[in-house]
Amino acid sequence: MIRRGLLLIMTTVVCLLQSGCWDWVEVSQSSMLTGIAIEPGKDGLLKLTMEVLNPAEAQRVQSGNGGPATLLYTLEGKSISEASSRMNEMVERMIIYSHIQMVIVDESIARKGLNQIIDDLQRSRFVREDVLLLIAKDTSASDVLKIMYPSGQYASWKLKKQIGHFYRTWGGTPKSTLFDYTEAILREGREPVLGAVTVQGDIKEAKSSERTKSSSPKAIDRCVGSAVFSEDKLIGFLSVSDTRLLNLVRDEIEGTSFAVPIDSDKGVATIRMNPMHTAMDVTLKDGRPNVKISIVGEGHVSSIDTDLPLDTAAGYRELELKESDFLNEQVEATIDRVQREFGVDIFGFGECLNRYHYRQFKTAKKDWNSHFADAKVEVFSKIAISRSDLKTRRNEEH
Repeated sequence: MIRRGLLLIMTTVVCLLQSGCWDWVEVSQSSMLTGIAIEPGKDGLLKLTMEVLNPAEAQRVQSGNGGPATLLYTLEGKSISEASSRMNEMVERMIIYSHIQMVIVDESIARKGLNQIIDDLQRSRFVREDVLLLIAKDTSASDVLKIMYPSGQYASWKLKKQIGHFYRTWGGTPKSTLFDYTEAILREGREPVLGAVTVQGDIKEAKSSERTKSSSPKAIDRCVGSAVFSEDKLIGFLSVSDTRLLNLVRDEIEGTSFAVPIDSDKGVATIRMNPMHTAMDVTLKDGRPNVKISIVGEGHVSSIDTDLPLDTAAGYRELELKESDFLNEQVEATIDRVQREFGVDIFGFGECLNRYHYRQFKTAKKDWNSHFADAKVEVFSKIAISRSDLKTRRNEEH
């Protein structure tokens, strides 16, 4: 009896050791999909350019021969899912979709609507919610993925890092993930925005690996602000400067620098702000939204080209007042520009009204964007400057 029990246990252990995963994929026989560019194809189809990692060259090891870090394959289909499932028409390896980092959509497709594309991405269990959604401005979406960079950097990896650092250090690009877009679509009182990118330079010269050996890139991917949507349709673009102020109003800025005019001789003081905080209060009076925005922040002087003294309290107070006035004017101008040119609430004023004054918002939510275009906006800033780094006067030695 004991022998039978031991035999049964040993048989069970051996079976467990011999078992495998039902959906195993050999790493040596697979490649990772890292980016997708979506453009209009022929006869109403979608044209997909897929960036697939080249394992031998993605990490420049001794076995590498200087080839490209990624390979681009182009397919057409009625949907993203249909085209991507046919990848092995051209690719010999199993494609792993769970490491995709960004989806770049052509401007012409975005103007018609993103519903089909977003539906495909959300249904896939391989696409994570932190994948970047970007709009290609004044260039083909596939061109963004064609540029080669030194040290084996492939386009989607380089661009994702670039956008992340630009957002944290200056705030010139919006939060632009699949999650952020979906949240804005589902929220009442706020329209979505996505990051906008373009190609600067000669794309034909930048596609060759030989061009990566030059210290002067022939072409680069560049952040150019944000794409403004009405529901799921692209209606225009905001500049980098306006995008930064959009992030400031939405309290989504981590740090930035402002070049504040000091005098009539075009003198400026550059103030590095970190951190900043924005609060808004929105009410509805006689059918017109009244918006009050309060901005507080602390910064330090990183440069100044006038003789404003910073070794006295009066000098600091004067600079603080000038930056507060400057911020008020800049934020009000950006909001006014969005009201006039786009007429859609990308700042979240309606969302704020819905959260704190639901009954008021309920009367206006059916045509909230028309109410937003007529909103009265007041901006108040309170800036504290803590130090001037290593110098107090422009013409003194360290």
